[in-house]
Amino acid sequence: MSGFSFPPGFTIPTSRLQISPFNPADPTHCDFLVQLWNTDDFVSSCGKTGVTTPEKASSFLQGRVSEHYAYHGYGIFLVSRRTDDGLQPIGTVSLMKGIPPGPHYLAPDIGFAILPEEGRKGYATEAAKALMEYANKSLGVDAVFGFCSPTNQRSRGTLEKLGMEFRGIKPLKVFGGEESAVYVLPGMSEDLSVYNLD
Repeated sequence: MSGFSFPPGFTIPTSRLQISPFNPADPTHCDFLVQLWNTDDFVSSCGKTGVTTPEKASSFLQGRVSEHYAYHGYGIFLVSRRTDDGLQPIGTVSLMKGIPPGPHYLAPDIGFAILPEEGRKGYATEAAKALMEYANKSLGVDAVFGFCSPTNQRSRGTLEKLGMEFRGIKPLKVFGGEESAVYVLPGMSEDLSVYNLD
């Protein structure tokens, strides 16, 4: 998959949203990532990322995010809401699985973050469903994990709305052994070690 690149103007549209790859050279993308990743909501559920300025956001997007796109054909995407005035960035949705030889699993995990003022409107579920459908149809991704803090009821609710099955609470090596609630798509093996999970 190495060397993959999105066609110009590539987006994944849904009825209310547009999902697009991040562009490190677009100042609105960089500014938005700084805004989203420094909300109290995001920091309390995901921790501090160190992405505190547009310059740091641009270098993160040029590095890790672009590497994921090139290696897997997916990664972190910008979620924008359609408005009468065009598109309004409201969050991110991601499929991530790490890049060998670093810590990685054999199935990606779905992630989402929406601005607090745009929360509770079903946008995370809508964006995640669309990204998983795209990855399945276009890239053949048929196994997806959902990981979140065992106490994060909102994320757990979203994963359940996506039709994912709860498989217990496990320490995950990708997160330094931290315990996570583990969800999987229906049909994935009962033995999660086949995905390099244990």
